[in-house]
Amino acid sequence: MIKKELLKMESKIKDAVAIVDSGCKDTFGNLSAGCPAYFSNTTFLPAGFDGDFTPLREAHSSCRSQISSRKQEMDSCKSSRESLILQEHTLTAQFRSINVFESPEECAVTGTDVLGYLAAMRDHFDGKKTTWWSTYYKLENVTQNITKWNCTEKELAYYNKLTECSEKQLTLEETACELHARTKEACAMLPSCFDKNWDGYSKQVSLANATIKDLRFEYVAVKRITCMLDAFTAPDLEARIEECMAKQYSGAAISSACVEGFLDATKPSFITPDVCASGVKSILHPNDDNFNETEYASQGIAASPCMASCCELELYHWQTYTNAFVTSDHYMYDSDSGRVVSYTNMAEAKQACETMGSVLCFGIYDANCDGPSYENPVKIVKAPGIDLESVKESSVGSCVQKLMNGPGTTMTTTTVKACIYEVQYTSSAAPDDVKTLTVEHQEYGEAFRFSGCDNEELDEGKACVSSGAQNGVRLLKNRYGQAVATGTCCTSETNKVILSEATQCDGYKDEYKKYDSMYLTASKLIRGTSYHSIREAQIACLKMGHKCWGLFDDKCDMGNLMIVDGDLNITTSVMRESHQSSCVYEKLHV
Repeated sequence: MIKKELLKMESKIKDAVAIVDSGCKDTFGNLSAGCPAYFSNTTFLPAGFDGDFTPLREAHSSCRSQISSRKQEMDSCKSSRESLILQEHTLTAQFRSINVFESPEECAVTGTDVLGYLAAMRDHFDGKKTTWWSTYYKLENVTQNITKWNCTEKELAYYNKLTECSEKQLTLEETACELHARTKEACAMLPSCFDKNWDGYSKQVSLANATIKDLRFEYVAVKRITCMLDAFTAPDLEARIEECMAKQYSGAAISSACVEGFLDATKPSFITPDVCASGVKSILHPNDDNFNETEYASQGIAASPCMASCCELELYHWQTYTNAFVTSDHYMYDSDSGRVVSYTNMAEAKQACETMGSVLCFGIYDANCDGPSYENPVKIVKAPGIDLESVKESSVGSCVQKLMNGPGTTMTTTTVKACIYEVQYTSSAAPDDVKTLTVEHQEYGEAFRFSGCDNEELDEGKACVSSGAQNGVRLLKNRYGQAVATGTCCTSETNKVILSEATQCDGYKDEYKKYDSMYLTASKLIRGTSYHSIREAQIACLKMGHKCWGLFDDKCDMGNLMIVDGDLNITTSVMRESHQSSCVYEKLHV
């Protein structure tokens, strides 16, 4: 009876192993369950959108092109109406003056002839009548014309067109938002789905492995008990018991091929769409800093700030006022320490000012207009601030960053403003002695000259005054009139710039590494960029800063070069071997 129960237990153990193995295999077989299957050219377009932004762009551009004519019609109508109203006022005043009987003397005649007096009176009032009716008809004509010049329809047409264009712009931007959002979500979900299934499979194998171990122990125990029962019926009982105790029972029969094969199992392969690696190329994300320029400004379209739901609304923006000198009585002082509130980091200064708001913070004063440093931190200007239209002009090109409410303009630029120049200059006292100044934080294409002197804002100027040069120090200025460096003291000795050259911009040198017989696909290049000489292309690339990774020459003849997109993290691994002698130039980092 007992042996039958043991056989049943052994059978149940093996059945349990089969169930565990089956469950493991089912989990492995479902590693792709619920996960999407894509092709390399799969895109994630919004419903009803075929992926072509051209119709949306053309509809918006066409609408914007009509605004100027509608506004001109409205303004012309209003101008004509205002002109007629002015005429009406003038003629009304004339008409009223005609109806005033001045005095009896206006009909005065010489002599005492009654008939002569009556004739003179008749002639006088006939003239009055003629003038009255002439003025009346003129006034009537102008009044009737005013009613014809009803500008309401033209005004409505203008503002309706603005609304229509805003709706077309919103349609374009919302479509771009949805395309980017769907692409990002789908691309993120693809590996996460397989990873989630694999994690589930791994957990199932771990649980199955633990169960198999437990069943194996049970199986060995059943085998040992069976041996003992057999020993009790054997003639040599003690020997058989010793044999059962010493025997090593194998649990090899209790195993799962699925569990044991886990280490050799691999995740199911899947195709990642190209767009997941390259990102959406047909249009930038509307919240991208360069969206306005690429979609609107470069096409001459005066669009509104981004209205799409995916765009971040800015509470403040900053406006720069150059050549503004702020005296210390306008600085903000810390109530605890009594020191001027200053920052060595512009981002921190702006954040502090925005946190206080325009009620307390007027803006930021930059004494040299070259950004803050530990030696020359920027200072917070307290509200209500200063009148920037009548403020004292700075001799060194100081500037004020004023905190403005609202998002401001969305215009962007691809011209870098973080170039380092080497400026060579001489002095009239030693024309052959060439000196070099290093000037940082300048826009590409900047020009420099010595102009003016300073004797109160800069330490160098005060030092020159102390040495006897009352006018201070000569100033090296850029095109904006900002002082970027100093020369000699302001005496009879003068300075002259003989050469200025940008040596690096945005942390990149004006130097390139060449890869022969290599090419990049069109998706890695910035559309619309084409240069007919290597130097022209290099200048454009340096000017674009980090947005230009380098150059691509399709025939490596320095005659047709394109800009390589710096936002795509280009490496040599994405280059392909060229069969038409193309070459790639990588712009070198500092």
